[in-house]
This record gives sequence, C-alpha cells and structure tokens, in this order.
Amino acid sequence: MEDVLRGMIAALSLAGLVAMIVGLAWGTIGGALPGISGPQAMALLLPLTFGLDAATALILLAGVWTGANYGGSIPAILIRTPGTASSAAAILDGYELARQGRAGKALGVSLVCGSIGGLISVVLLIALIGPLQQVVLAFGSPELFALTVFGMTVVSTVSGPSVTKGIASAIFGLLLATVGLDQIAGMPRFTFGRPELLSGFNLIAVIIGLFAVSEMLRLIAEPPDRPAPVDHRVNTEFPTLPELRGLWRSTLVGSVVGMIVGVAGAGGPVSSFVAYGEARRWSKHPELFGKGSMEGVAAPETANNSDQGTALVPALALGIPGSPSAAIILAALILHGVQPGPFLLERNSELLFTFFGALLLVQVLILPVGALILRVCIELVTVRPAILATAVMLLSIIGTYALNLSVADAAVALLFGVVGYAMRSLGFSPAATVLGLVLGFIMEGELRRSMLISFGDPAVFLARPITFTLLVLAALVLLRPLLSRAVGAMRAARVGP
Repeated sequence: MEDVLRGMIAALSLAGLVAMIVGLAWGTIGGALPGISGPQAMALLLPLTFGLDAATALILLAGVWTGANYGGSIPAILIRTPGTASSAAAILDGYELARQGRAGKALGVSLVCGSIGGLISVVLLIALIGPLQQVVLAFGSPELFALTVFGMTVVSTVSGPSVTKGIASAIFGLLLATVGLDQIAGMPRFTFGRPELLSGFNLIAVIIGLFAVSEMLRLIAEPPDRPAPVDHRVNTEFPTLPELRGLWRSTLVGSVVGMIVGVAGAGGPVSSFVAYGEARRWSKHPELFGKGSMEGVAAPETANNSDQGTALVPALALGIPGSPSAAIILAALILHGVQPGPFLLERNSELLFTFFGALLLVQVLILPVGALILRVCIELVTVRPAILATAVMLLSIIGTYALNLSVADAAVALLFGVVGYAMRSLGFSPAATVLGLVLGFIMEGELRRSMLISFGDPAVFLARPITFTLLVLAALVLLRPLLSRAVGAMRAARVGP
C-alpha cells in the first residue's frame, strides 16, 4: 500500500495530472470517433511520448486507454455505431434507452459502472504483481525463451476467426524482428544495404502503420453508412444511489467476467458480450434486456473496463502482451529504454507503481472529464469519413517523422499501413504481427544466450523445471484444437450413427 500511495503521489505531479487529463480527453474522443479504437488512439500518441520521461508517457497512455473504453460507448448509445469493438454490446440496451429519450442516463451508467469495474481490476492487478515478482527471480535465459514461446500462444486470442492466419501473422512478425544487426555477432541481416535498417524496423512506426494508417485506408476504401442524426441536447445523467443499488448485481457480474477474461487475454469484446449474457441470466428482470434495461448497459461496460487492469498482468509481469493495447504499453517501455519482461518488476518498481497509481486515478478522473467532453464527442461522431481519414493520416505521418526526424520512419509507417490494410482484407491479424515483433527480439536473444550457456546443447530446455513446464504448456495450447477435434470424434464414434 505504501508503494501504491507513493505512486499516486508521483502521478499527481503537475506533469502527471496534465498527462492524465490530456490522455483521458484524447482517448474519449478517439474512442468516440468511428474508425479509431483504443489501440489506434494510443498508437497515434506514441511518437509524442518520446519527449517525455517514461513515467509521464505511461500515465498519458493510461489515460488514453481508460478514456477510449468509455468513448466507444458514446456513438454506440447515441447512433447505434460502436466506436470500439468492446462497446458493441452497449448497443443492445444503450441505443434502446436513447430511443426512449434516456440517452443521458445510459451514458451516465456506462461512465460510473465502467469506472467501478476499472478500479476493481487495477486493485487486482496490484495484488497479483507482488507474488509474481517472487516467481520471476528464478528466471534465466532458458526460462525467458520458454516464456516468450508460451507468450506466442496468445496469438490464438488476438488472431480473429482464423487461428491459422493468426499464426501466419505472428510468424511474419517474428521475421520482421530479424531485420537489423545480429544480437550476438553484430552482423547486418536483411538490410539490403540500407543503413536505415541496421537497427531494424522502428517498432513505433510499424505499430502506427498496422493500426492507425491501415484503419484509415479501410475507412477510405469502405466508408460507413451515413450515421443517424444525434440529439445535441443530450447531457450525462449520473445514476442515483437507489439506481446504483439496483445495478449492483450486473456490476458485480461484469467485474468478475471482465477480470477473468482479462487474465485469459481474450479481450474486451469477449468480456462485454459474456457479461451481458450472464447479467441477463442472473437478473430479476431478464425480460427487460434488449428493450432499454440499464442493467444491460452496466454489465458490458463494467466488464469492458474491468478487463483493462487484469489484461496488464501477463504484459507487465511476464512481458506477454495479451492485447494490442498491452503491446503498445510494452512498446512505450522499449521506446524509453525499459526492457519488458519478468525483471521489469524487480528493476523498475518505482516506475510501475507510478503507473499503477495513475491507473487508479484515471478511473476517478474519467467521471468529470467524460461528462465535460461529451459535447465535443457529439459534434465529432458525425464527422465525414474523408475528413477524419485525412486528419488522422497526417497526424500519423507527422508524428512518426517527429520521432527521430527520419523520413524512413514515415515511409515505414506508410508501408505497413498498406500491409495492414491488406492483412485485414485477407483475414490476417495485424495484432498477431505486433505480438511476434515485440516478442521476437527477446525470443531470439534469449535463445542464442541459452545455447551459449549450454555450449550448444538443446537439452538445457528440458533439464530446467520451469522451462520444461512452460514449453509443455505452450505445446498443449497449440494442440488444443486438434485435441478437441479428436475428443469430439471419439465421442461421436461411441454414440454411433
């Protein structure tokens, strides 16, 4: 608790407070704008964090992440168009409430219940970090390599409908991580004589290209239908205490579901829809769901936010980004010279607890910021796609160039924007590619070091208990679809024709 309090005090510095408010405001606006989700909003601000210290950069991104979770529900409730995938479940009852003239109340429930879910998940994140910190002290290079291999199995949760295409996308990311100087020998690889590639592809430029630029290209190629008219007189109406007492069951269900799904790495869209279904099952008035039930807004929005803190557990404790947003957090650490992985907790505890303090504070600050910025969001949700795409493309390219004053970085962002659009169109996963790129550098380095330590004997990965266990778990996760089909075939054979 002392570490958390010190972190909150550090986050409440003038720079930290400004970063939180700016992050919350931009995240809410970015989440509300169709075509920009939380990861896109975070990716666009990554270049701007280069001039900040690591703590302030993480505080800024914490605000963006939290703001985007709420911002996505604004167009979902007002015009039946979710700003983010995680807010899609809010349409089911939020839009019905808006049609009944209660849009302000739906937005208030989303804001308050989401804040409650976020606070609970961050508390759980802080509680889990301590025990995991003791475990990672037993990690050496073989364990770290096995951990990255296990981390690659997360691809099954970020790959979309096709796990095969997700694996191919992750392998593409691993190949991208080999570009540049060899970590051990120092020899250039796959640079084609270009000095700009000696340090490899700029991670931030790749992320901006795959997420922000590709999404704008999709918006240009596939413009959405003209949105429904919006009532510009809507104001946020916070739920009363009696109303909150009536929502306790759905809020609890959303919190529990969000935290479980967050640790598993399945993502906000999964947690919000699962929470909606469970809240309906446990509700005293399930017949009201889909017809304008405030419980139907509270449950998915609570789950959407409670997923946030627990999703960071594997990212911060083990260096395994289970979501695109978590991958961007790790990219920000790399940008500021902080190596993600198990030893992050031991070597940068002050930085992490400042981040934790900011995560707690933004859950409270989102209440006034979200209410005050609603008017701006209402004006922006109906912006024409051509204007939005042009503005975001310019911001992406200028921000990427400003990172190192390098035209090559801007070209990389554009190149991977085209690659990302092609991947989305063909059903491949840009998020899995980022996962492979983030983990690939660590994986190769620890593999090479492990082989040097063991004088080239691969048995080192089987002789160490933690390494062996992680590799077995990774194999089981990868073979799970085949095992499930085999079990299903055996059961069908027993039943007979």
